[in-house]
Amino acid sequence: MTLERLRELLDGFARVRLAVFGDFFLDRYLIIDPARTEVSLETGLEAYQVVDKRPQPGAAGTVTSNLAALEVGEIRAVGFIGDDGEGYELRQGLEATGINTRHLLVRPELFTPTYCKPMIREPGGIER
Repeated sequence: MTLERLRELLDGFARVRLAVFGDFFLDRYLIIDPARTEVSLETGLEAYQVVDKRPQPGAAGTVTSNLAALEVGEIRAVGFIGDDGEGYELRQGLEATGINTRHLLVRPELFTPTYCKPMIREPGGIER
């Protein structure tokens, strides 16, 4: 493939319309400052202080985010989420990247699946 052909393909993404069917999860990154770790009086175990959090679409939401980064013309999310705060955050995250969430249906009997992903903030602000 030539560079010219690759550019033609990438330029064509703006005309593409896609629907992503799948399990939409919320990825909630919990940023922990290890300098604030202390021992819990109740359990005797280390307790980590969350100093920041970063919610973003996960699972099928990761696919939609990647397509949006490629500047695909129209992307529709098709699936189910719960009628809960996590579902609200997930919808907000999808819409912030231009995803059409009209077909992301809210079901009161469901919980929005959520992955909590602790990240340690190292000196200098690096997270791992």
